Amino acid sequence: MLSGGWKIGRIGGVEIRVDPSWAVAAILFTLIFMSEFSDPFRFPELGDGGALALAVLTSVLFFGSVLAHELAHAVASKARLIPVSGITLFMFGGATHAQIESRGPADEFLVTAAGPLTSLGLGLLFLLGHVVGRGWLPRPLWLGLFGLLARAHLLLGVFNLLPGFPLDGGRLLRSAVWRATGNLDRATRIAARVGQGVAVAIMAVGVVELVRTSDLLFGGWTVLIGSMLFRSAAATLTYSDRRRLLESTTARQAMSSPPPTIPAGLPLGTAIERFLGGHDGEAFPVVTDAGVIGFVSLRTAQAIPPDRPVADATVGLEGIAEAGPDDPMSLVSERLGDGRKRTVLVMDGNRLVGVIEPEDLARLFRRGVAPAPGAPTRP
Repeated sequence: MLSGGWKIGRIGGVEIRVDPSWAVAAILFTLIFMSEFSDPFRFPELGDGGALALAVLTSVLFFGSVLAHELAHAVASKARLIPVSGITLFMFGGATHAQIESRGPADEFLVTAAGPLTSLGLGLLFLLGHVVGRGWLPRPLWLGLFGLLARAHLLLGVFNLLPGFPLDGGRLLRSAVWRATGNLDRATRIAARVGQGVAVAIMAVGVVELVRTSDLLFGGWTVLIGSMLFRSAAATLTYSDRRRLLESTTARQAMSSPPPTIPAGLPLGTAIERFLGGHDGEAFPVVTDAGVIGFVSLRTAQAIPPDRPVADATVGLEGIAEAGPDDPMSLVSERLGDGRKRTVLVMDGNRLVGVIEPEDLARLFRRGVAPAPGAPTRP
């Protein structure tokens, strides 16, 4: 399930969302197209209203084509039986959320190639309209709309094929290295390093353009795109490091000491006196012979008579995942899923031996080590 952004609907069962930054890009591109159509020397027949209408139409078609690019990834993924959770459009393009890495390099290559091929195909169609329409379409359409969209799509297709991760070209490079080495992690790191180099080159082009022409729009936009690509590549390297760490670490190494457990049959008044008193905002695991059945806190105990068993004031295990002490942290991370579960109970049979909470993961990623034995933890 996707989160964040605005949900605008579904296409072929694929959820489509737009990030708030997309609105900025839509406005910016509309203004760029507006400046083209407002040129009295190129389109003297257009007034302000006509120029604005064509700019909006061109922008809609352009961003519709960006969506088509992502839908091509989604269709190719489904054709390869790869689950697709949705598509998000944002300021610099879009992202198709599919579990491609769970498959192989051939699947990644085929799914990735579908996007830029779609953009290049649309660019050729618009170019055909630009050429064929010269004799019978109004000048603003064949020269303006079709001409602008042909250049934009061909440029988008070529740009996406640059060998810099996370661009499609970088993913194609990764799939090739993955196939050659048989090592996804090594392929990812190589593609991300190349991506950083491509990003620096893009930023350099933008800086040169700013110095040479003082064109803030093109030069500044190019520098911004390069910086975003560099950060994305750096984030990919960080993710790769973390994945390696998770694969080499067990839950036992990452967990903190568990809080005291409370028997489900203990009278609530006794539990408040022994455990809950003075611990506002904290919750304690409730156990039976079968294991942990939930949590109790002062808040959940308030409305329950003190002579009732703790089980009556216990809330369930929503937001809780379980793991064995020898489970690899990569598997534990998968059980946490989309972030709705934040706490992991480490169970050795029916016995609670540890907990893993966000601060434990943060410490693991920061230091690459497990907490010291006996380190205190908040339940």
